[in-house]
Amino acid sequence: MTEQAAMGKLTVRANFRGGATKLRKRTFFLEFTVVFAVVALVLGLVAGFALTAFLGSDIRSKTLNDVEAEVSEVTAPLLSSKLTVEQIQSPLSGAELAAFDRFVNENILSTRTIRVNVWSRDGTIIYSSHAPLIGASFPKDDLQPALNGEASARVESDGLADEPERAGLESFDDVVEVYVPLTMGDPGETVGVAEIYRDYAPIAGHIGAIQKSVFISVAAALAVLYFVLLALVRRGSDTIRRQQADLQGRTDELKSSYDSIVAVLCAALDLRDNVTHGHAKRVSELASVVAWQMGLRKEQLRQIEKAAILHDIGKIGVADAVLSKSGPLDEIEWEEMKRHPELGYQILNGIDFLRDAAEVVYAHHERSDGTGYPRGLKGDEIPMGARIFAVVDAYDAMTSHRPYRKAQPHQKAIGEIIRNSGTQFDPEVVRAFMEAEKRGFLENGARDGQRESGLSSVHAGVREPLTGD
Repeated sequence: MTEQAAMGKLTVRANFRGGATKLRKRTFFLEFTVVFAVVALVLGLVAGFALTAFLGSDIRSKTLNDVEAEVSEVTAPLLSSKLTVEQIQSPLSGAELAAFDRFVNENILSTRTIRVNVWSRDGTIIYSSHAPLIGASFPKDDLQPALNGEASARVESDGLADEPERAGLESFDDVVEVYVPLTMGDPGETVGVAEIYRDYAPIAGHIGAIQKSVFISVAAALAVLYFVLLALVRRGSDTIRRQQADLQGRTDELKSSYDSIVAVLCAALDLRDNVTHGHAKRVSELASVVAWQMGLRKEQLRQIEKAAILHDIGKIGVADAVLSKSGPLDEIEWEEMKRHPELGYQILNGIDFLRDAAEVVYAHHERSDGTGYPRGLKGDEIPMGARIFAVVDAYDAMTSHRPYRKAQPHQKAIGEIIRNSGTQFDPEVVRAFMEAEKRGFLENGARDGQRESGLSSVHAGVREPLTGD
């Protein structure tokens, strides 16, 4: 691929990521707006209805109390002052009725007070501003509290057109009906009842105006809250994006540092053994395939990859005479060579992000039956990464050319791995390796026996058939 083509692909990817980020941003704010609008609508309706219902009930209650107090303290005394005990015993008529009616029209009736009834104690209407009711008698149930000296007020909306005593009020939707005792003499005996009707429409209008104001206030408060939250979310999102960008930058720096350190370590090893890095890269790729086949987590995959790349790093500490020897190693030299897993562990364990790989490097020559080195671990005592590494390392060794022999065919190497399952190799790892082989995940070059030697010439003399170092 040419440099221009590569840059073109990078540009397309960058533009795509930028467009995707903007789309996610717009989608987020759209979702936030919709969700907040729905929640705000529900909360606004619930809060508005609850608040207006409470305020409406409270205002109506206070209004009724005010009307009751006004009628008791003002209207009732005015009516009592124009009547005598004798007059209240029977319906008014003639000149008495005309004079009292004129007084009521001039001093009591108004746009608010729409009717005045005066009742005797026996339930007869002795006077009404609606003349047809004068002289009519009705049950005293509604009068009884006032006859007992207690004023009362209530809102009536039902039955205005059906009850005879409310004839003439059909044009009103709702009325306030007030009953107050009429007292005369000393100490103030209740001789009758004054019944006052007031139009409820002004009160209802006042309550409606208050309810409307409450709804507007709630809506305005929710709107302000929305914009405040939106500003906070935008600010928080910007902060998070900046932090993510900063974190990504630091992550890239750390990765770059990691890559640089690994490259330095590999370069240092190449100076000692210039063929090891190729072998390490192939083993790393094979180990990743087997680890993926076993369902290991990404963190474990990265651990195994790092360990595979650096598994021979301990050879930096092996004497040149041993490392570069072209012939077989004697016993002392072999013991020196066997120190390289421990030396590699000591090197990597001092680097934070390579510490997990150090354990795998330390155990990469252990065997499942416990006959490996340097610690003689067996079975599950060996880290999983090292168990995987042992299989793919041996496979790469057998399918690579060596100075003392040609690469073995793929099938023969597979047969050797199966034969040593349970002794040198972990059976579970062998099964995963075979499954990867059946699914065609292993490198094609391995099948053809065309690998270049990835092994140090020092092992030509050792001739361990199933080890890669």
